[in-house]
Amino acid sequence: MKKILLLLALTTFTINAQQKFDFPLNENGQIIFTEVVSAEGKTKDDLYNNSKMFFVNIYKVTQDKLKQNKEASSVSDTQYSFMTIKANGSEVKVKLFYNIAILSKDGKYKYEIKNILIKMDSEIPLEKMFDKLASEKVATKPKLMETLKAYYAAINAEVETIKSNIKQEMAKSGAAKSDW
Repeated sequence: MKKILLLLALTTFTINAQQKFDFPLNENGQIIFTEVVSAEGKTKDDLYNNSKMFFVNIYKVTQDKLKQNKEASSVSDTQYSFMTIKANGSEVKVKLFYNIAILSKDGKYKYEIKNILIKMDSEIPLEKMFDKLASEKVATKPKLMETLKAYYAAINAEVETIKSNIKQEMAKSGAAKSDW
């Protein structure tokens, strides 16, 4: 019986110690959220205009502030969101910085959310905050693990909101030049 309890305790510890924070990575190990989305019936120009309107409507960015490449039909900008992290009985407000790029082709577009940083006292790249070493360090410290899990959940929720906003704006009928 003691051996079974010891085995269960070790299994539980091993599972907790191996907590994985599964962010999508590119070939360089950079965290990047990306998707190619079908947009049947929409031209490259329609999608390019909608991508500009995404930044105007969601982030209140003026057209002259956006990084635009008409030839490549791409628009990008660095943005931020405020997040409230609830862990260990307290709340902390942090800024999440990220770069959003939207590339358009006839009938489809691709978005990328990358270069994600968390700003608390200093800027911390997401790759560093959630690397293997950090996960191993907090595995034996329940309060730190709870905090890291709270950040992971909040970041994923914020990224889902961004993705949803992109898809809603890109699905709209073509933006007119007078919208600017």
